Amino acid sequence: MATDIVINDPNDEDNRIHEMNSPEDRLVSWVLQTIQPWIDYRDANFKDKWDEYYRLWRGIHIEQDKTRNSERSKLITPALQQAIESGVAELEEAVFGKGKWFDLDDDMMDQSPEDIGHYRNMLQEDLEFAGVKDAMSEVFLNSSLYGTGIGKIIVEDIDVRDVTSVDLGGGVQEAAASVEQKVQVKLIPISPDEFAIDPAARTLDEALGCAHITVVPKHSIIGKQQEGIYLGGDIGSFTDDLDLNPKGESKSPLSLDSTKVVEYHGLVPANLMPTYVGEGEEFVDLTSDDTDYEADTIEFVEAIITIANDDVLLKAVENPHLMKDRSFIAYQHDTVPNRFWGRGIAEKGYNPQKALDAELRARIDAMALTVHPMMGVDATRIPRGGSFVVEPGKNVYTNGDPNTVLRPFNFGQVNPNTFHQSGDLERMVQMATGSMDSAAPVGVSPRNNTASGMSMMLSGSIKRSKRTLANIERKFITALLNKTAWRYMQLDPDRYPVMDIKFKVYSTLGIMAREVEQQQLTGLLNTVPPDSPTYWILIRSIYENSSITDKDKMIVVIDQMLQQSLQPQPDPAAQMAQVKAQEVQMKAQADSESRKIEFMRARTEMARVMIEQEKVADQRVKLETEAILNLAKAESEEIGNQLNIYQSKVDAMATKAQSTTEVTDGSGTTD
Repeated sequence: MATDIVINDPNDEDNRIHEMNSPEDRLVSWVLQTIQPWIDYRDANFKDKWDEYYRLWRGIHIEQDKTRNSERSKLITPALQQAIESGVAELEEAVFGKGKWFDLDDDMMDQSPEDIGHYRNMLQEDLEFAGVKDAMSEVFLNSSLYGTGIGKIIVEDIDVRDVTSVDLGGGVQEAAASVEQKVQVKLIPISPDEFAIDPAARTLDEALGCAHITVVPKHSIIGKQQEGIYLGGDIGSFTDDLDLNPKGESKSPLSLDSTKVVEYHGLVPANLMPTYVGEGEEFVDLTSDDTDYEADTIEFVEAIITIANDDVLLKAVENPHLMKDRSFIAYQHDTVPNRFWGRGIAEKGYNPQKALDAELRARIDAMALTVHPMMGVDATRIPRGGSFVVEPGKNVYTNGDPNTVLRPFNFGQVNPNTFHQSGDLERMVQMATGSMDSAAPVGVSPRNNTASGMSMMLSGSIKRSKRTLANIERKFITALLNKTAWRYMQLDPDRYPVMDIKFKVYSTLGIMAREVEQQQLTGLLNTVPPDSPTYWILIRSIYENSSITDKDKMIVVIDQMLQQSLQPQPDPAAQMAQVKAQEVQMKAQADSESRKIEFMRARTEMARVMIEQEKVADQRVKLETEAILNLAKAESEEIGNQLNIYQSKVDAMATKAQSTTEVTDGSGTTD
């Protein structure tokens, strides 16, 4: 059975219908016919809304945005812009605020857990080098604007250039570049108006398929044809007739250097898939004229089909990925049940934003009538051709009394209540979007001046942010990390060895939510005793949410204190009994020690008395001895005196005897 499709033939201005009999043309026809209803459904339900959301965010006004025919002001208030930018900033801070935004769980039986740390660090480094953070930020912005964040994971072979030095001899060094080819996995943000999916599906995996439809420079397609990524052949030209007026931008000019590319990922009838043979990339036709594409028994295969300019097949391969997963990931900013397309900040704040714009535009139009002077003129009494524009120092000529010919015309004053009404409408934008930046001022909403009022507003904002963050973690970041790791394992196994890993996403609260969390944690510290484990858990949470320089060191110390506080504590009653027993034991021991001290004191006193007695006895003996010595000394002195007397007598007798002898010798003889 032949399939007829309409193609744009550059040599056929009438766009005649051609009968497509080749396998590649049949495949192109099937893909385009399949995705066209999806595109029609998307445009019919969302295109006009998305264009207006884009204009409100950019602050662009077109004629269709008038709220009444007589409206002259083109003012667009920034309340919704602030809500969108604040929401995106909160998401970026929550995901990337800690620097380490994901981790890996290793196998419990792994004997070398240090390998998983190297794996994680290498993956995070490669993702940052590929610009994944910037792409994720754009996806967050798209989800806030249109309600659905969509990204496409692509794999490229890139040349990594590093600066090296070359020795030229003699100590001379010259700068040179070293080139290394490596596999890189990138994330491409996709605007929802460039994406088509089966309307009956709620997720990417449930859909028959999905397609990325975009316009790219023609030279990039030719370059991939030369590299062998795409099939060769003339791709023709594409007239970019996309009407950009609904977005408030100028229509893109006619360019022959553009190429429309439709990249389809999904199920394709197996009998439509061409088979390549030989180096000439020839097709083997597996279809026949009686092939029924609508048969219930048709067999489908997961494939990737790339088409240029709705006519030329560039690539048709079965899904080459290891896990046979599709390369798209998506999440809803705010969940819409049983739908793929979600609800964003712009949709939630659309109605109060439009009401606020209408209020302020009406006020500005009314101010133009009340501020700028106008004149009522009698047309029959003025010179012909006169101008009645009021200007300082201008002379107005009249035929008659000017007081009767001219009269100032005034519409009155602008109602001051409109200013307060606009403030309440700003509060409604905050209620719809959950953004604190668009809250009404204190003079308009006194609730903002109270701590309880601000606390209620902040709690609602934090809860909404957590809902969106949960969608991002489960449906976007986890899928991104898994698919990235699978592709690296498949295409670069030397750097990424195959292992069964599980990712943990480390998203936190945004800046505003983090401040509120800190206040709550600080208040909870007053409700727990300092020696309990809960106290150290709260302290750890405070340090984790803070941005101080040495918080990592403090967290290590806090963990040590927490482990100490988690040690098993004895029962208070048993502990009290033990304390009392210890007190009794210590008292008995003290009494025993006291008795010992008293006994020792008595013995010491007895010894002292005995020593005193011995001292007295010694003193008496000493006195008696001294008396005996004195008596003996006196007797000795008396004997000495007597001996001296006797000696004197002896000496006198001796002297007398000598003198007698001398007289005798002188006389001769003596009778």
